[in-house]
Amino acid sequence: MVPNIDLILLAFLHGAFISFLLLLLLSLAFISLLFSFSLTLFSILLIDSYNVYSFFSQYLETLKANLQLGCQLILLAITYLFVTIVLAMNPVFQGVASKVRVLKHAIQQMEEPFKFKLPRIPRL
Repeated sequence: MVPNIDLILLAFLHGAFISFLLLLLLSLAFISLLFSFSLTLFSILLIDSYNVYSFFSQYLETLKANLQLGCQLILLAITYLFVTIVLAMNPVFQGVASKVRVLKHAIQQMEEPFKFKLPRIPRL
């Protein structure tokens, strides 16, 4: 048997754990650098393509304005449609409310004979 094999094994496991942590930290740093490099490269590519193709950039501005106007017109049309529907449904809601009032009154009339009234106690 090798003397102090448990201490040697413990030192080896400790060193392996520290090496694992350092490799993990190094790989995370490498991945973050790679991500930031690709993000920077993509943003530079977009900025350069926007400036290089100024002819197309004029059309992009026009297209952007047209899309905004189109979205606003769609929103206006939907709002107009909902307002028209609500105004058309108003008599229906009033009819339902009047029916509910009639039913409530009828139920109160039917319950009136069954109500038990307590006699009033005179105050001293």
